[in-house]
Amino acid sequence: MPDAIGYARGMVMRAAAFDPTELLHRAFWLQQDMRDDARRASMLRAIAAALSDARDRIIAVASAETALTPDELAPEFSRMTRTLEVFAGVVEDGRWTRDSHTPAAANPNDAIGPNHDLRSRLVPLRGVVVVFGASNFPLAYGVCGGDTASALAAGCPVVVKEHPAHRATGRLIADTARAAIKAAGFDPDVLGYIEDDGTNSAELAKHLIEHWAVAAVGFTGSLAVGTALHRLGANRERPIPVFAEMGSVNPSVIFPAALASRGDAIIDQLAASITQRFGQQCTCPGIIFLHSNRDGRSFAEKLAAKLAQTPPRRMLSPSVASGFERAVTIVAGARDVTRVGNPTPGGPVVLHCVGSEALAQFETVLATEMFGPGVLVVDDAGYDGDSMEFPGSLTMSIWFDPDSPDDVAAARRFLDNGRFGAGRIIFNGIPTGVRVCESMTHGGPWPATNRPDSTAVGPRAIERWCRWVSWQNTPSEFSAFDDRPHDF
Repeated sequence: MPDAIGYARGMVMRAAAFDPTELLHRAFWLQQDMRDDARRASMLRAIAAALSDARDRIIAVASAETALTPDELAPEFSRMTRTLEVFAGVVEDGRWTRDSHTPAAANPNDAIGPNHDLRSRLVPLRGVVVVFGASNFPLAYGVCGGDTASALAAGCPVVVKEHPAHRATGRLIADTARAAIKAAGFDPDVLGYIEDDGTNSAELAKHLIEHWAVAAVGFTGSLAVGTALHRLGANRERPIPVFAEMGSVNPSVIFPAALASRGDAIIDQLAASITQRFGQQCTCPGIIFLHSNRDGRSFAEKLAAKLAQTPPRRMLSPSVASGFERAVTIVAGARDVTRVGNPTPGGPVVLHCVGSEALAQFETVLATEMFGPGVLVVDDAGYDGDSMEFPGSLTMSIWFDPDSPDDVAAARRFLDNGRFGAGRIIFNGIPTGVRVCESMTHGGPWPATNRPDSTAVGPRAIERWCRWVSWQNTPSEFSAFDDRPHDF
């Protein structure tokens, strides 16, 4: 295997290093070649196979750039290739179009409105999907991650904007995928790649989103950048959807009997989740609420002692490290918030406050994501949900003792009041680890995402790049129409 750094410096192949305008224009007109479902599925499988052949080299380069270990990257690599294969199966299955047929009623008086025969299905958006990948998952949310896989599956060409934090990884994956696309019989520019050294990322993003050929945007990253991209898409002369996965504090609510019966075990699980990939995950637990408890300081001290066993390490990039330090400083500087234990500089951080103070400083204390190994323990959060507001999050974990009627009743009231504000509710478990399947929702209310009606993970992610079309009173002469309204 070549030295990863040497390979990164010596790479000569460039994936679509064109002017963005030229590439977007070309990709737009290539969409007409992506109509055949079987060929698209074959292309997705070819990309997965080619990446698998380059597995060791890709992992080595990604590890050198991001400080993520090969052991941390291995399951992420598998997630990337298997997601491509999942969407190949989705295309072959065909049910993703959600075809529907409502024939004319036998008795016209039974119809509400005109008695039309109607058929509907999802069809791909007309245009290019621009993908802004994540800094923390260079493989599973990168060049050939879920956004790209689902958009190609829908029949949309994709242009990926390079992430400055792992440029060599992105280029290697793009080169490998584009070669596979060409071998599968497609023009490789159905997956374009735009380089970005980080010196003018904002202007480049603006140029990409405002281009007439762009139909939608997929983004994974910070709240500030996601909000800016959302506004760019909305303010175009012809607005386009931007699907942004952004900040998430991922609250855990622990009820009294669960805390009393297995508090140490819960601490062990949470600590493992918080330190996984050194907290650099969108589903990392960021706030722990101890429901109706007045000994939260002890819980926080035990958690801090457990986290202290994790030594400091290099974070994904200098900007991620400085962002973590800045967020910890903001939360720690709020009224009556204290640091717990003696954290090692650059290591995990535990903060503590009481529930009333947390509520009084919602935007600072509860809504600030500490992207890294940092957690806030909120003591005596004795609320049923009707008076407790939570930031919109990707996840919420509910810890209760199923043998305790009081815990069960309190947890039920909490959820029934509808204040959980998350895309995924976890019972007695940690939020890290996102299964790719049809029932998965990886999304949530603002600020977790700007589109709570969607998911970025699982087969339903393909629907982001589609729109509904209805056909009314379709004559038999159009049964072979390109969008096949009769082919159910």
